[in-house]
Order: sequence, then structure tokens, then C-alpha cells
Amino acid sequence: MMEDRNFDDLAEKFARKIYADKKGQIRLAIVWRDLNEFLPELNAAKPLNIFDAGGGIGQVSAELASKGHLVVLSDPSEKMLEKARTHAESLGLAPSLVEYRHEKVQQHPATNHQKYDVVLFHAVLEWLADPFSVLQQVMQFVKPGGALSLLFYNRHSVVLTNLLKGNFRKVQSGELSGYKNSLTPINPILPEDVFSFLEDGGYQVEVVSGVRVFNDYMPRAVREERTVEDTIVLETQLSRQEPYRSIARYIHVIVRVPALDT
Repeated sequence: MMEDRNFDDLAEKFARKIYADKKGQIRLAIVWRDLNEFLPELNAAKPLNIFDAGGGIGQVSAELASKGHLVVLSDPSEKMLEKARTHAESLGLAPSLVEYRHEKVQQHPATNHQKYDVVLFHAVLEWLADPFSVLQQVMQFVKPGGALSLLFYNRHSVVLTNLLKGNFRKVQSGELSGYKNSLTPINPILPEDVFSFLEDGGYQVEVVSGVRVFNDYMPRAVREERTVEDTIVLETQLSRQEPYRSIARYIHVIVRVPALDT
């Protein structure tokens, strides 16, 4: 039986392979481009209440806290939370700006006074055994008129990668989860399922961007030759264009929850 993935045993590998690598820099570049363009309130003077659900080492949370926003960062991995605290301290952030909670997303209280202006749900969905029931819960954390920033691992990219490697049997079986101790998620997500969920919920999609639309498909030697700056220029240029967007490693979606009628 599939279970949610906890990163206590992979915290060091995850930080090294994802956040400290070119892949992580590309991811952050696209996500920040989208956030700054479609959530201008993040750069306004008024502090917002923000929930980073499954926030890992808190790179995005720390940047938002540095702008004066009040952030609640939750993660089921105590080791990831330790890294988040260390990262925030290295930036000299006031401890009052970020609250750390050692909990699963499903354990976060969903009450009227716990709703947030912005919720971040980045690279969590694909590590859950029942992703859409949790996504439904996460949507309840967003205030009317507020926004969700959702980043998820694209199942189409996993299929394409395995085809290019000649792993036909794996694709035919449909068993696309990563091996033990692998950073390939247990439950890669079909974008169509996400968009159907959002449409059925009456949520407004502000933008859809692909993250790493070509970087991961380049031969390693070629990938290492290209600078991260050059790669980010083209990744950004192609991130919202089809067919590149649909084969990206991750899909980033910004969603608005309808405001209450006044």
C-alpha cells in the first residue's frame, strides 16, 4: 500500500541534488517570475499571512519573510525543518516572521481563523498517496480572493524520460514511481487531472508554466557545458509555450479562490 513520503532519510540528498543544483535554480527562477507577475500583493507594503505547506528547507518562505510577510512553514520532516531554520538564520530573519510546524499537511488545522492570503504547495502533491484529497484540504486554507501557488511533478515528463532511455516495459506497466531512496516521486501527477480538479472547484487559473521544459532532456555533457544563466533565459522563454510546457518536469500553476460577493 502506498504511503506518503517523509524526507528525514533523504534531507541531505534532497538539499544537495534539488536546491543546490542547476535544476533548483531553474525551478526558483520560473516560480519567482510567476509569483512576481501574477501576485503583485507579495511586493506591496502590506504584510500577508502565508502558509508554506510542505515547505522543505524554506527557500521561498525565507524570501517572502524577508519582504515582511508572516509565514507558517509546515513539513513532516524534522530534518528539513532544521535546514529551513538554519537557512532563515543565515539570512538574519527575525524569528517572529516564520513559524515552523512539524506536521503533515493533513494535520494542519483548517479553521476560519487559519485561512491565508497565499498558500504555497510546492513539490508535495507527487509524494502523497492520495494527492487530490489533500489538495482539496489545502484549498480550504486559502482566503476568498487569495491565491494558491501549486507546483507538481509532471507524469508526462516521466513517461518521456523513460521512453528516451528505452525503458519500454516500465512505461507499458504504468509503474512510474521512483525506486527506494530515489528522488523520483512516488506518484507523478497528470496535469489534466489537476486542471479538471480546479475547473470542477470553480477556481480561477491565473497562469500555467512549465519548469525545466528542456534542461532534463539534454545529454549530461551538453547540460554541464551550458551555463545556468543561458539555460534560464531559454527555459523562461519557452516555459509557457506549447508543446514545451506540457513536457516540463514540473508544472507551476497560480490559482485564485473566488472572492466573496459584497
